[in-house]
Amino acid sequence: MQLKDFTYLRIEHYSGHPEVKAAADILVDHVASGKSFLKDKPGWTKAARKLVASLWMREGDMFRFGTKKDYFSAGSRKQVWLTPKTLQLFKAMLDLGWVSKAYDAIPPEYAKKQQGGLVTIYCRNLTFRSLLKSLKVEEVEANNDIPLVELKDNEGVLVPLPAKYVNSDSYRRTVDVLQRHYELLINSSISKGESSRSTTKVDPLWLRYRRKWIGNTGIGGRFYSAFVNLPKEERLAITINGQPVGSWDFSQLHPTLLLLLEHGVGYEPNMFSTGDIYAMPEYPDIPRSGHKAFINTIFNAKSKDAAARSIATARIWYDVFDDCWVVKTYKKNERRDGEPVWPEKPLEAARAYIDAFLFRHPAFENVAYKGLWGDLQLLDSSIMEEAMLRCNSRDIPVLPVHDELVVPRTKKEEVRQILVSSFHKVTKSKFVGFTPKMTWSEN
Repeated sequence: MQLKDFTYLRIEHYSGHPEVKAAADILVDHVASGKSFLKDKPGWTKAARKLVASLWMREGDMFRFGTKKDYFSAGSRKQVWLTPKTLQLFKAMLDLGWVSKAYDAIPPEYAKKQQGGLVTIYCRNLTFRSLLKSLKVEEVEANNDIPLVELKDNEGVLVPLPAKYVNSDSYRRTVDVLQRHYELLINSSISKGESSRSTTKVDPLWLRYRRKWIGNTGIGGRFYSAFVNLPKEERLAITINGQPVGSWDFSQLHPTLLLLLEHGVGYEPNMFSTGDIYAMPEYPDIPRSGHKAFINTIFNAKSKDAAARSIATARIWYDVFDDCWVVKTYKKNERRDGEPVWPEKPLEAARAYIDAFLFRHPAFENVAYKGLWGDLQLLDSSIMEEAMLRCNSRDIPVLPVHDELVVPRTKKEEVRQILVSSFHKVTKSKFVGFTPKMTWSEN
């Protein structure tokens, strides 16, 4: 594992376990020892319990964490849990030897080309782990103070939700859906592993979903949780109430929505149609996942030049763990893996790819380079919100992954109908004669 692979410490847990309380009290007392008076001691205690529980829940001892004051300022922080209290409590952990510095930060100006800067890497020590000998996963809960809906600007900085949105029916509906959804999930038995003899109850944070907006409350709006970031094989290896799961996944949802909106039909009305919007026979050496990434870039970029510049950065490599080819595009000085897809004249090759796509798929000519990703994600997230609402009302525990829904296999057909009806509800029955394509997956 390389240094860049260590993940950030995220303060997303809480526990009232006696050992967590005792450790939190030690932290707060240490902070208070340097002050004549500690204002809002209950707030400090609660913040300390969150930090202790979150550090304990990590699978590995090594983690990244930044202690610059800017990260914890209300006007520039990028995560809601990065508060001044968290910073002081983390420094107390360092003083007490609960964590120690493993690798110093590398400022961007001193970093190697293509790697960028590196936030300090710390190590969780035995001293800390010895404080929590009897704590179990089921005695840790998700941090309920993290808001269910968040808004970030285009630089990734948290900004307040607009008052008009907070007072809207849309906001109240989203919060109600997410609260009911979480209650249903935590009152269900959700475990890792398909065998009833070998299961582990999942981290409650897996089950806590939030809706995230970018720029404004009409762009994006997808639902996220830790579960979303798991590989598909691991997502499909859980059990819900002792039952194995599968998932329904909308096929080519964004291109299909574009076709419906532009032409009123959910398929390509042209002589080159292969039935697969992501098919590019002219480029047989690029895997379908690569074509999907490039074609979505063509839809979502703001100009042909922007699309070409992004596609020109593409690299390809074989992932031996997932047994598949990976194609990825990059931004500016991101560290790059694999070999270039376009080893010679990449920008020229990327432009030729775009021209070839629009020649084979001319139905998309009027929707290319329109920067539509936010609108398309709003549609797919609204469909998923409607599906969650309907599943909640039927007591069906489900786990969304963008335009995919992980469900108990016993509810396979019932949830398929829910997804179809949710699609038509969100699109206001404009395409009532069309049935969206979905694929079913299971381990």
